[in-house]
Amino acid sequence: MRRTRVVVALLVLGALTACGVPTHGSASKVKSKDVPFGLLRKQGGSSASGDSGHEEALVYFAKNGRLVASSRRLAPPVTVQSVLRALDRGPNPVEIAAGLRSALPDQDPVSRISLSSGTARVDLARPFTALSSGDQIVALGQLVYTLTARPGVGLVRFTLLGRTTEVPRADGSLTAARVSRDDYLAIAPSPKP
Repeated sequence: MRRTRVVVALLVLGALTACGVPTHGSASKVKSKDVPFGLLRKQGGSSASGDSGHEEALVYFAKNGRLVASSRRLAPPVTVQSVLRALDRGPNPVEIAAGLRSALPDQDPVSRISLSSGTARVDLARPFTALSSGDQIVALGQLVYTLTARPGVGLVRFTLLGRTTEVPRADGSLTAARVSRDDYLAIAPSPKP
């Protein structure tokens, strides 16, 4: 019995040393083609960095009265300010051809933006007041969905020219409180089939 235990112990020890990590004096580079299972491919819906060092961020435009998510590759570090600049640039030609549009005013819709305790604070500029009530709702929805797509942002508080203001929710009611995606569910992106 004792002899069997010794043999088993020697076999286990031999197996462990046979499976050990080889020692090399330095690290070696693995060619991209030798990495298995597509581990280098960007995963859909993530904000993983690609080979270019850019990060994926979502911005929201409108089509047929609903918001539509669109992806942008932004240079790190991606901030609420850089995402807002990407949104402000509007849809690209391919997206325009697909019927996407932005309800945001063409020039400087936002004066300032900051982030504190999970709330993005957005100071709307004067051009925002020239929008129709329908476009204001869509534009606010674009801002709320784009900003809350960022990690750590759950709410948005709007001011106008530095002062507290009421903003319309998707149901047409006004609020001076912080808003979330729930306030714009009526224009939320359609669920994918």
